[in-house]
Amino acid sequence: MYFLETLSMIDFELSSHCNSKCPQCPRYDMQGYVHDNLKVTHLDLKLIKKIPLDKMPNLKKVKFCGNFGDPLMHPALDEIISFFKNQHISISTNASLRSTEWWAKLGTKKNIVVTFCIDGLGVEHELYRRNTSYEKIIKNAEAFIRSGGTALWQFIVFKHNEHQTADAKKISKKMGFREINFLYSDRFDTSNKWKVYDEGKYLYDLEESSHQITLRESLGAPEGEKYWKSLYKNKGEITCLWSQEKKIYIHSDGTVYPCCMLGSIQAGDKIQKLLYKKIVKDFTNIDLHHHDLQQILVSDVFKKNLPDSFNANPFQHPVCIEYCNKVTGKTYYTKI
Repeated sequence: MYFLETLSMIDFELSSHCNSKCPQCPRYDMQGYVHDNLKVTHLDLKLIKKIPLDKMPNLKKVKFCGNFGDPLMHPALDEIISFFKNQHISISTNASLRSTEWWAKLGTKKNIVVTFCIDGLGVEHELYRRNTSYEKIIKNAEAFIRSGGTALWQFIVFKHNEHQTADAKKISKKMGFREINFLYSDRFDTSNKWKVYDEGKYLYDLEESSHQITLRESLGAPEGEKYWKSLYKNKGEITCLWSQEKKIYIHSDGTVYPCCMLGSIQAGDKIQKLLYKKIVKDFTNIDLHHHDLQQILVSDVFKKNLPDSFNANPFQHPVCIEYCNKVTGKTYYTKI
């Protein structure tokens, strides 16, 4: 299932540091504090440079995105980009970092595509991408596109910004974005509202788009209750899309996962991390500080334990059920 020679893409969480305070980001608890069990760190540059690119002929793409941080926070980002000179590089960022000069230089690199996460126009954007500057993001995007960069626009639609989608399309075209993609948040698990807190202080509510039908609603789970009972009752077989597409995820602490969704267990619901430990036995087994990538991919974890778990032996992990079962997986409820 997993072979170094057949990997097509690696998704790197370069950093779990972030300048933004997006309310639904898994780096924060419900009160707006960074999870105390999240190791906030940058992925060690030495570990990245140990990736044996010469033995990976099918590695055509690397992605710098992240569950908990922004890749532009990594102090050695330029050096990392240079290391992957023969791969297509996809960067997903809030883009409210770095100077316009840096962005203009980045735009000259022909193997890079940047997804700018802009969730609204003006102040509406900053209701979700808290601590970022819409004005600065637009200037950075203009500098990147003007120098030849390929830019995509990702727009998460909420109730407060749904009226701006038509104008966003016009602006994206005028600025020279290659495309704009709209999607819904998949994190309204118990209610169509999300209370926004900043370190214990309540600020306001986020609301799901009025055009959205969440997984909870589609399953008929009552408001105020998480939909696990209905999800388990109606779930289909697990299809590990990432393994089929020959992709893996490397977290900023150096641990390797079969996908970014399982990588999200690093913070928050500790029971999910404990359950995953039953599959991997010991987290050093998937840690690049202790084993190289080849050793991890040929280990029992990736060759036997993970594939067996997709088929409920000894059990299916809750994250796999939530995202990648064929009938009710969240993967199917976020795109517009």
